[in-house]
Amino acid sequence: MVSIREILCQADVLRVTKVAEEVWREANVSFCTPEQVEYMIEKYQSFEAISGQLIYGYRYFLIEEDGDILGYFGVQPQGERLFLSKFYILKEHRGRGIFSQGLDVMKKLCEEGEMDAIYLTVNRNNTHAYEVYLKKNFKV
Repeated sequence: MVSIREILCQADVLRVTKVAEEVWREANVSFCTPEQVEYMIEKYQSFEAISGQLIYGYRYFLIEEDGDILGYFGVQPQGERLFLSKFYILKEHRGRGIFSQGLDVMKKLCEEGEMDAIYLTVNRNNTHAYEVYLKKNFKV
């Protein structure tokens, strides 16, 4: 059974960074050079980067099943809206409704924090993610 839980300790941050390295290298090579991917991992998904984001109000969530990480996402409350900073699912687990489960968690966060919208940015060349967001009724 798939479960989603907020990361709470440095060990969780380390687990996210390991998955981030794998998923970023796989998911972004179609529209970024390998050098750009490595730069983005270091700047936004390294242990130091994620730890710093947590200090500034970001919240990260692990998506797990039987102790294995299937993916992760990061959000940041920003006033009346929730910013979806990133949502990554390992390739072999895509198409299982995991994004929908994560979206349910985000909607609950919005209710609890009295936020009325979830917003995000996406690379215009990341056509798969773009199409998923449109299918889930995100507006361009």
